[in-house]
Amino acid sequence: MAQEIAPIITTDITDIDTAERRWQLKPALLLLPSILITLLFLFYPLAFIVLMSFTEKDSFLSLAGPTYTLKNYADMVGRYAPNVGITIELAGLATLVDLILGFPFAYILVRKVRYRDIVRGFMVFPMFGALYIAFGLRFILLPGGWLSPLLDLLGLQGTQLLYGLPSVVFAMAIFTFPFMVMNVGAALSNVDPTLEEASVCLGAKPWQTFWRVVLPLTRSGLIAGMLMCFGWNVGAFAEPLLLGTLNEQRTLAWTLYQRGVIQLDYGLSTTMGVVLMILAFTVNYASLRYSRGALVQ
Repeated sequence: MAQEIAPIITTDITDIDTAERRWQLKPALLLLPSILITLLFLFYPLAFIVLMSFTEKDSFLSLAGPTYTLKNYADMVGRYAPNVGITIELAGLATLVDLILGFPFAYILVRKVRYRDIVRGFMVFPMFGALYIAFGLRFILLPGGWLSPLLDLLGLQGTQLLYGLPSVVFAMAIFTFPFMVMNVGAALSNVDPTLEEASVCLGAKPWQTFWRVVLPLTRSGLIAGMLMCFGWNVGAFAEPLLLGTLNEQRTLAWTLYQRGVIQLDYGLSTTMGVVLMILAFTVNYASLRYSRGALVQ
């Protein structure tokens, strides 16, 4: 009798093991399409761009075959280093404006119910895109715009405010404004309001409550918002082109377009793209780490 039962038990165990293996393979099979799409549309183009950045001008697409060189990266270190500096400068200034304006708006969004809808309305406009923001500022500040009467009253000309560093930085800050508000708001929503009330009850002034209670508890959200805004502003294209002078138009994104599309120097333009990707990936990686901390606190 025992000998008859033993094969049945062995067969059942084998079937259970096979079912478990099939069950373990199901997640991998479900992930397979997304893995293939990621490899095909993300990693393969990135590898293609990196490889092209080591080629001379348009030789990568020539029939004679690519000519490999390190001159593109040497030019980035020498000739185009000021362009990288201008890009970082504009992104840093726009991030600073986002920080100054974003924290009060985030505080209103989280703490003040009465004005919450107004803040949400302000956050809708940047979602139209950087191109619409740049064109909107141009039409507002140009002669005949709806700000012309106010500017005439103040003795200012819209063209003086339109083409220059302030208009470029302001437009870039408007576009990335929601990222700062959402990151700071996520950190503020995890801060107990009773801590602020306790600080006031203990005799602290409003600025002391902000500096010693609110700011330390939202520091991770502030850093995450700054890094995310900076990462987006590094690739600014429309704002410097439409609102800036020749100095602001030397950003890396606009220079990349000129070298790649106009002059057909694919090797140098892809090198600039690699530099932009390194900047953006580094900043976004850091922002994701700090965003996780903001959401936990």
